[in-house]
Amino acid sequence: METIKIAHLYYDLMNLYGEHGNVLALQKHLEAHKIKPIIHYLSIEDKIDFEKYDIFYIGSGSNPSLELVRENILKYKNDIKTALKNKKFFIVTGNAINLFGKSYNDLKENSLETLNIFDHETFETDFRIVGEQVYKFPKIEEEIIGFQNRNTVLKFVKEKHLFEVINGTGYVPKSIVEGIKKNNFYGTYLLGPILIRNPFFTEYLVEQIIKQKNIAYEFYKDELETKAYDEYKKNMLKENN
Repeated sequence: METIKIAHLYYDLMNLYGEHGNVLALQKHLEAHKIKPIIHYLSIEDKIDFEKYDIFYIGSGSNPSLELVRENILKYKNDIKTALKNKKFFIVTGNAINLFGKSYNDLKENSLETLNIFDHETFETDFRIVGEQVYKFPKIEEEIIGFQNRNTVLKFVKEKHLFEVINGTGYVPKSIVEGIKKNNFYGTYLLGPILIRNPFFTEYLVEQIIKQKNIAYEFYKDELETKAYDEYKKNMLKENN
């Protein structure tokens, strides 16, 4: 049986909104394709070998947890750059996306070092962006649905966006795009967990992972997942009208 190795990074610190569900969604879809996912849960006390894994996932955390992770992950800057260059998959949700820009700028005008993988800068705000979001991902027909709860914005983004905003907030208020897509990096502020709520997007990601491994691919669709997606979207649209 083919295997794919997943590293759930900082699983204990960056799981504020149950983002472990995203890893479970990946696991389910991979297993549906007769692929065995090997999942390792790694945190600040572990040594992370970025050559060892196919997929890296980081979820969102409280501000104190994010600061602990920021201090720890900086030592892996070159390893992460190499992993991205080698087309490893990174799935990054919530405020973990703040770790990958040039800097994190707080309300006290402190500029904190981040990984400097991408060109954006993160700015803390004196207001929160909270609410349901509806986005478009150009590679699939179905809308992306999710939730945001953040007090930061991304500015000076030069990388290709991941999503187009249908209803909600992008990089900053009134922005029409959100997220970062470069090589196999998929980063978004969306919570949900996003992969639980969006089975078609999850299946798209799994398709890319499988094809990179040169494994035969056949589309997988779970009727219960689809029903839950349709029901959630219907209720969300009803609340917004």
